[in-house]
Amino acid sequence: MTKFKVIPPTTTVYCKQRGEGWTLTGITDINENTSVMFGGTRYTIPAKEIIETLLPNQIEREKQKGA
Repeated sequence: MTKFKVIPPTTTVYCKQRGEGWTLTGITDINENTSVMFGGTRYTIPAKEIIETLLPNQIEREKQKGA
């Protein structure tokens, strides 16, 4: 079993197509769907995509800003 870290609501994420956004709901399981707000529009996105793509994108952006 893979250990999963709970992602709280209002976690900032980044999508190359939609820009910066934030989770409206927390993520407690990788197999659920989660609401994310991008530019005033709410999207329902699989938690797996958020964890594997959108969160790493945001972490990379923050590293680049700090460099």
